[in-house]
Amino acid sequence: MYTAEELCSLNRHDVRPPRSARKTIFSLRLWQPARRRRRSQRLFDAHSGRRLCTGVPDDRSLVVGCVNACSADDKVVDARLDVLVITETWHEGPESTIVNRLTPPGYWCIEAARPIPRDAATNTVDFQNYGGLAFIHRHITRFQKRILDNSPSTFEYLHGYASTRDSQLVLLDIYRPGSAPLTPKFCNELSTVFEQLVSNSCPVVVCGDFNVHFDLRDDGNAIRLRDTLQSLGFVQHVTEPTHACGHTLDLVITRSETGVLSLRVGGLISDHALIRFVLPLKKPSVEAQWVTSRAWRRLSRDASRRILPRLNCAQTWTRSQTCRLTTWSSSTATFSPVCSTCTVQL
Repeated sequence: MYTAEELCSLNRHDVRPPRSARKTIFSLRLWQPARRRRRSQRLFDAHSGRRLCTGVPDDRSLVVGCVNACSADDKVVDARLDVLVITETWHEGPESTIVNRLTPPGYWCIEAARPIPRDAATNTVDFQNYGGLAFIHRHITRFQKRILDNSPSTFEYLHGYASTRDSQLVLLDIYRPGSAPLTPKFCNELSTVFEQLVSNSCPVVVCGDFNVHFDLRDDGNAIRLRDTLQSLGFVQHVTEPTHACGHTLDLVITRSETGVLSLRVGGLISDHALIRFVLPLKKPSVEAQWVTSRAWRRLSRDASRRILPRLNCAQTWTRSQTCRLTTWSSSTATFSPVCSTCTVQL
């Protein structure tokens, strides 16, 4: 009896069986040619109701995951996710082995390690660079790492601008260390960041570990955070506990007009649970421009002969400038009317 992992390990593409072995396999119906395999797979997907593409539900949505990994060294990216937002990666830089292990084939990584103090004993075995954030995303989504105008001091962040084939997205990952007390400065810096995000015309998604008991209605820190989000037109979507202690610490925040579908809190990855949701993306608005012109190519020579004598019969140019212009406009409106064309820039 083989396990799923053992069967997948046997699926090697660098070994090609000889032709006699392939003919025997085909004759025993143990394997089919590529064309028949694809047809059988389509019939199976249609019968079972599965999606043909396991990455995104359709061309206009992304499957996003968010988790506090607490050292992402031994974490595996879910193959059904298009973007995984991670806090507390505990890595030291872009060349860290943790980043390489986090990025499976077909995925790319954008990271932001916590700055290492100059006096840190990095050569010792006990050194551990806590904090850190990362985006693990499919190659179908292009990410550009960006820097905020005002660098906050009360939380770490990773800011990225994502673009798919026909949509754009602004993604912000936030980690506020739980060891630091929550002060009014955090809400002030968070408000400044959100005010900058409001200027984007595309959807804005903010994920991360805020280390605020957002589920408690009488908690002063949660009340200040809710008031800050509400004043700027943002909505928090997670309503279930995300931490082993039973509180909602990891949040998914969007603007009120941005919908979040199929949000669910899964099992614990560390002492935090994985949040998975589907983000429907709309196509960018296109601007239609109307261009007014005359169809000069449709103007025949006979029509030109009719217009020119009318202009020549006028008096001198100084006395009949208005007459000439009026004659030309009325004649061209008859033989070459004005047409309007709509051009759309995609």
